[in-house]
Amino acid sequence: MASLPPWRGIRIGSIPRGEAPLAIRRAWIGLTLPLLETAPSAPETMVVEIGFRNPAGLLSALKQRLGFKPPTAIWQAYTVQAASALRLLENHSPEAARWWRQNTPWLYQPAQVLAFDADCCELVFGERVPANEP
Repeated sequence: MASLPPWRGIRIGSIPRGEAPLAIRRAWIGLTLPLLETAPSAPETMVVEIGFRNPAGLLSALKQRLGFKPPTAIWQAYTVQAASALRLLENHSPEAARWWRQNTPWLYQPAQVLAFDADCCELVFGERVPANEP
């Protein structure tokens, strides 16, 4: 019988970058998330749009309608399947998960991903998925 390849994931050790409020981003600390199966062992360079995705931001919505392009940033990041990560966050911090569900409901669709900057993560390997502790 062939053995399974080792499990690969990231452990969030510090506050990740992003547009979510600080307390919401802080809630990721301590979680171990599975990497996408296609993700390499090293972080990928991501081009991330920032500034116009929050639907509550009226100024952002106006800028988009007027044709302004959102600012972008290039950073090293690990990618995870969004819905899976948000389910793990639900057990760790229901309040933070509620914020994501209310403000970014599209992330619960199967094809969506979340990117965590490499500076806030530690790459982890194991024989099986580690338990997340609150």
